[in-house]
Amino acid sequence: MEYSYQNKIVIDGNTIGYDKPCYIIAEIGINHNGNIVLAKKLIDVAVGAGANAVKFQKRDLESIYQQEILKTPSLDSQGTEILIDVLKNVEFNEDDFQEIVNYCKEREITFLCTPWDIPSVNFLEKLDVPAYKIASADLTNFPLIAHISKLNKPMIISTGMSEMEEIERTVDFVKEKNAAFSLLHCNSTYPSPPELLNLSLIPVLREKFNVPIGYSGHESSILPSITAANMGAVIIERHITLDKTMEGLDQAASLNPDEFKELIQKVRESETARGTPIKQMTRGETLQREVLGKSIICSNDIKKDELFSEQNIVIKTPARGLSPQYYFELIGKKSSRDIKKGDYLQTDDIE
Repeated sequence: MEYSYQNKIVIDGNTIGYDKPCYIIAEIGINHNGNIVLAKKLIDVAVGAGANAVKFQKRDLESIYQQEILKTPSLDSQGTEILIDVLKNVEFNEDDFQEIVNYCKEREITFLCTPWDIPSVNFLEKLDVPAYKIASADLTNFPLIAHISKLNKPMIISTGMSEMEEIERTVDFVKEKNAAFSLLHCNSTYPSPPELLNLSLIPVLREKFNVPIGYSGHESSILPSITAANMGAVIIERHITLDKTMEGLDQAASLNPDEFKELIQKVRESETARGTPIKQMTRGETLQREVLGKSIICSNDIKKDELFSEQNIVIKTPARGLSPQYYFELIGKKSSRDIKKGDYLQTDDIE
């Protein structure tokens, strides 16, 4: 199927696309551990590092889980039991979220949030979020995506734990809704080992779907995220924490303040280094060329009408005369004037 769509989205006045700086999202998620003071400290970390946005998560547990599992999580898997226990203790209420939104405005950073269910979308609409993040677990959740599509706000859709066929179906579905969106390449292992990241898929997704492609990383280092940006990711999303040893499900797969700041610095440096696709010498290169480059010079005195040959011309530094690229073209041609030994040949010296 041919995919021709919007290759830019706009979030809170920031245009995200391939001719723009990489949009950096600091994923706070649930690393605040239900503590509003800690949440604000993480926002400060994001601002200090130069992130474009912070992102939280919102769940209505009764909408996500069956009542019997919520009541007795041990009826399901041990993983579900642990997760529900954590989520019950970290969820912010409406007043908490409003305080966070207000603090983001004060610190001049965009507030984003991942809703895990439709009631959470309705909750977040009261906070006037500028865009919605769709978690990898909800890439196939068409009712949730359809509900958000009606709001005329861009979506950022993660593609972890999914097959290409599922991504294609979701892209088709979102296009049918005429919604603006981007995709994030993602491996949903926490933390993700480098050999599973498959960053080569980033340009493949870009070519296939013609929408902004980003990267949501869960590895323990910053290098893969920098690599992702260099491979064309226009959004980088990384979890942040004050301390990787803190209690919490995502802390170990998060970046500490120094790592996150370094990540953004390196991404910005790499953006500067990309420059333009036009080959042109810089002033520094021009000066170096004059010193280190080579020219064709006369190795003997040459009379007017004398033929240039390997016996009377030679290649020497510096680059003040005819380029050595013309050496073989010059052989057998006549000199237009008398030239002294050691002179640099010029184009008008050739008859």
